[in-house]
Amino acid sequence: MNKIRLGLILASVCFSSPVGMVCAQDFDSDPVVYIQDKKEHVKFTIGARMMSDVAYYNTEQTAMRSGAAITDARIRTSMTYDNWYFYADFDFAGGKFSQKDIYLKYTMEGQRGTHSFKSGYYNNPASMANNTSRGGLHFISRASVVNALSPGRQLGFSYRFYNKRFFANQGAFAENEYNDQPAGFQGLSIGGRWLYRPVNDEQNTLHVGLTFHYSHPMTGEEVLPGLLRTDVTLASKMQTYVDGTKQFLQAKIPWVDISYDLGAEFLYKRSDFFVRGEYVYKVLTKERDDEKLFEADLDGTWPTLEAWKKGNPLGTNHFHGGYLELGYKILGDNYKYSDEDAVLKGLSGKTLEIVGRYDYVDLNDIKDSDVYHPANDQYYAGGVVSPAITSTSIGGGSMHSATVGINYSFNKFVKTLVSYTYGRLDRDKFPVDHNFHTAQARLIFQF
Repeated sequence: MNKIRLGLILASVCFSSPVGMVCAQDFDSDPVVYIQDKKEHVKFTIGARMMSDVAYYNTEQTAMRSGAAITDARIRTSMTYDNWYFYADFDFAGGKFSQKDIYLKYTMEGQRGTHSFKSGYYNNPASMANNTSRGGLHFISRASVVNALSPGRQLGFSYRFYNKRFFANQGAFAENEYNDQPAGFQGLSIGGRWLYRPVNDEQNTLHVGLTFHYSHPMTGEEVLPGLLRTDVTLASKMQTYVDGTKQFLQAKIPWVDISYDLGAEFLYKRSDFFVRGEYVYKVLTKERDDEKLFEADLDGTWPTLEAWKKGNPLGTNHFHGGYLELGYKILGDNYKYSDEDAVLKGLSGKTLEIVGRYDYVDLNDIKDSDVYHPANDQYYAGGVVSPAITSTSIGGGSMHSATVGINYSFNKFVKTLVSYTYGRLDRDKFPVDHNFHTAQARLIFQF
């Protein structure tokens, strides 16, 4: 039997590696290809996932590229030994190799619930959506607010506790897993997610909770000897992957010292219906060595340090957004919930559902008297275009969007997602681009 399973593993590797496959954190369902040594208490698994998308975009002035693409293509492996679990996930989509999740986890049962310790490269816990596997999503893309404001994969260590009623997951992370920044240190990030489940059984689950994320960026560009400018970029795709542009929703914030997010979430599911949502509020404080910059720029524009500070103001920026998602199962298997990950699971078996989402993200933080100057891509206080009157305003764009979709799962290996999204953009950099229409479909194969 082991030889047969080994043959299946080798065949699956040959099938998946040339084209690419995809995915998220951990297996979306129990893998079907494995080798098990009961004597040594070892179990090795391998799986793969492919996502192929087709999309049509209708915009106003700035075009997006309609077409088709393999948007996810992964090989996934794991090994279990007693209470130890190792997982590795590698992506080949777009003809390029990239590392996804790779971590080691130790789990033990306690009197009050389950404890686990995790170390490696994986999603920061401070988000429900980012801790839901792409293979388990009920939409082609996560909401724009999550893509722009919530943390993703990072290198670090975390501790999780859960039982039927409570869930707590928190950890500390390095912001740059490869330590390959132009200058400075990796940076420090901490994140957590804490939930209460007043209702949690086979038929109904309700959870409510809070999220928090803190980071102290120390990676940036050395603008003067010994002086590092730490920039943070917040951006999102247009809830699609065929054209993955982030030009419409993007904010670059210089001199960031501290970044922190406060969030709230809820999820309710019954056997044939779910509703869930998140809200995120982000604050970025700034710090720099004004005196050193002033002394390096003595060209007569600013006669004194105080004048330089007034001409180059440094202020705190605020951004926020949220989403609400609903789904209704028309036929097939019931919706399922994971106590361990505190997320809704994906479709399984022969299942048909309809889904809808409203999403809002605001990357604009513009002072009332400031005016945008297109030629310089810069805001100026009072509308006066002068290097001596700059502004702290950020115009990364805000967008309201609505999505409706229909999803069909043929079996636990193959499913399709079809959706339409309307987006309404407000950004000074794109004054003519307001209305975005996206029709797209996805085919998923995974095991």
